[in-house]
Amino acid sequence: MHQTFLCGIVRTAMLCLLVAGSLALTSRPTFAQQTVAPAMSVCQARRAIVTEVQRTILSKWRLISTPTGVEFNVGELMFQAEPSWYKKLFPSGTYSVDLKTLGEVTEVIADKGADEGQCSLRVDGRDPLRGKSYVYLEGNARKNLSSASILGFLAWGKTENAQAFADSMNVLRLYARNFDSSSGLPPPCFTGKDEQARIWVEFQKRAAAWRALPSKPPISDEVNKHWLLAEDELKEKHFDAALTEYEAALEIDPLWPVGQFNAAMLNGELKNYDDAVWHMRCYLELTPNASDAQSAHDQMLLWQAKAEQAAH
Repeated sequence: MHQTFLCGIVRTAMLCLLVAGSLALTSRPTFAQQTVAPAMSVCQARRAIVTEVQRTILSKWRLISTPTGVEFNVGELMFQAEPSWYKKLFPSGTYSVDLKTLGEVTEVIADKGADEGQCSLRVDGRDPLRGKSYVYLEGNARKNLSSASILGFLAWGKTENAQAFADSMNVLRLYARNFDSSSGLPPPCFTGKDEQARIWVEFQKRAAAWRALPSKPPISDEVNKHWLLAEDELKEKHFDAALTEYEAALEIDPLWPVGQFNAAMLNGELKNYDDAVWHMRCYLELTPNASDAQSAHDQMLLWQAKAEQAAH
């Protein structure tokens, strides 16, 4: 199967959610249903972390004030925090967690002496606060200490919130550990604004080389599996799960116009406007002469406006 322009309108419930005159998802031929559970994409993990950080609770034994300013790079998670104790070791400021060296993150309920019902984290089965401290950024100075300890301050009132954070951290750390910058581009949602600008320049170069090919290479079996799963999830109206599959496919092959378009549309419907704009920009960069290019451009402008409204 070749990567081509739009090959039709998807006949799923997702179409009912699209407003009159808007773009429809790009569809594919019908295949046998798949039974493999969808994996969490990097973008989904990133969004979950941002959400769950905001749900952390003030606790006698754990947290700080609610962390803010969450930022990502391929090998790093950063956020602003004000720890409630050990202030000489943990002053207020920006903290960094090294994702490439981070161990497995799990959640634990109600430590001995902790508030009833409180859920906190473990890294490689141990309390992060019992490690060799943390990484603290102060200007350009970086203390030469382990980064996992700051996670020991985070606490939640519900098990599912702590579990969602732990699962998402594990997705990001494994991705960071395995990412090969020489062969791929990190998802934009996994990076800071400066890094996104660099990624876009690199994407434009790769898109130009792809456009120049006399015939486009077929998508891989792995990408095709994610496409099959995405279509299956759409039939069940599982729009978040469908988006996860498209995003996972694009982590493998960002030069896939159909995936970029469908990821854009699903992000837009789910009000992830910044991500929707990014994917539509990628689609237009790959297929600037597509018959729907103007409509796609107009849709992107609408999402940009909505993103700006949401920011104020």
